[in-house]
Amino acid sequence: MKKLTPFALVLLVLMAFLNCETEPVNSDFDNVQTEDSYRKIEKSKLQNRVLESEALYGNFIGNSYVRKLQIYTPPGYKKNGTKEYPVVYLLHGFPFSEKSFIDESVWDEWINNPYLFSNEYPDFPEEGFRLWIDSLISNGLIEPMIIVMPNAATEPYGFSFYTNSILNGNFEDFIVDDLVSYMDKNYSTIANPTGRAVVGHSQGGYAAFKFGMLHPDIFGVVGSHSGLLLVDALLEFAAVIEQENPNGFTGPDSSKFLTSAMYAMSAAWSPNLNNPPYYVDLPFEFDEYGSVHPVMEVMDRWHQQDVFSMLDIYYDNFNSLNGIYFDVGIYDELGTNLTHPYIVEKLNFYNIDYTFETYEGGHHTNMFERLAIALEFCSNKF
Repeated sequence: MKKLTPFALVLLVLMAFLNCETEPVNSDFDNVQTEDSYRKIEKSKLQNRVLESEALYGNFIGNSYVRKLQIYTPPGYKKNGTKEYPVVYLLHGFPFSEKSFIDESVWDEWINNPYLFSNEYPDFPEEGFRLWIDSLISNGLIEPMIIVMPNAATEPYGFSFYTNSILNGNFEDFIVDDLVSYMDKNYSTIANPTGRAVVGHSQGGYAAFKFGMLHPDIFGVVGSHSGLLLVDALLEFAAVIEQENPNGFTGPDSSKFLTSAMYAMSAAWSPNLNNPPYYVDLPFEFDEYGSVHPVMEVMDRWHQQDVFSMLDIYYDNFNSLNGIYFDVGIYDELGTNLTHPYIVEKLNFYNIDYTFETYEGGHHTNMFERLAIALEFCSNKF
C-alpha cells in the first residue's frame, strides 16, 4: 500500500472542508442581523412633540403658545425616506388634551364627575392606540398614514372650539397654518389636500366640518363624530342653564357643564374684551322674573361660526372635498343626534355628497369603533 504524501493529505483535508455544510451557521447569523434591522425599521412610533404656535402668541387671556402634540408614524416610516404619507389631523373634544385618544386615565376626572352626563368610558382598545392603528394597517383596513393629535385646550374655559378669538387666541390658525406647516416641514407628508384629512370628536367634529368649508385648499377629507353642528341646539337647554344658575350667571363652574360650555362658546364666538371679569358676551340673560331668554345680538355672532349657517355660504367649498363622513349615537346624552337630521337635509338641498351613519351609543361610548370607520373612509379617499 502506497503512503500518502504530505501534499496529498493536505488536498484530502481541503476537499473534505469544502464539502462541509457550513452555510447554515453563516446564514442564520445573517438572517438574525437582517430581521433585527427590518424590525427596527418597520416599527411604528407614537411620539411626544411640542410646537410653538405663532398664531397663539400674545393672546389676551394668556393661553400658552407652546402646544403639545402626539404623533403616530406607521410601520416602515422613514423621516428622510422618499415615500410620502397622508396625514390625519385628529382633533379632541373633551378631555382637553392631546392624549384624549391614547390615555384612558385623562378621562377619569370627566367620567367620575357626578355633575357630568356620563359615567361610561370610551371603548379604548386594550392593546393601546399605536398597536391598534398598526392592526388596522396590517389588516388592510387603512393604508399607512401619519396621525397627529394636537392640544387645543384653553384656560379657564377648556373648550377652544378651534376658533380664532381675540380672547383665547387664534386656534383655527394654530391648526390650519402652524400645525400643517410643522407637519409638512418635519415629516414625510403628502403636502396637499389629497393627502390631508381632518377628523374630530365633539368640538373637534365641529371644527372638522368648519375647516372643510373654510379650507378646502388645505384638507381634502373631513370626518365628524358627535359634532356640534347646529348651535341653535343650545337654545333647547335654556331651562337647564336656568336651573344651573339660580343666582344668575357667576362664571364657569365644573359642577355646571352646560353653563361652562356656554362660557367657552362665548369665549370663542362672542368675546368682549370690554366686559370683565370673563370678557364674554353670553347668549342668554335673566329677566326681572329670573327666567332665561336669548340675546339675539349675541346669537347672531354665534351663527357666523355655526356650520349649519355657514353651509349656506360655503356649500361649493364643501362640495369640492374628496369625502365627507359624519356619525352620531342615537343615545347621545347632549342631544346632538337630534340636530344631525337638519344637517343632512341641508346637505341634500345643496346636492353635497356625504356619508352619514347613526349607531347605538352615546356621545363618546363608541369613540374608537367609529374612529376606525372614519379612518377607513379617509384612507379610501386619499
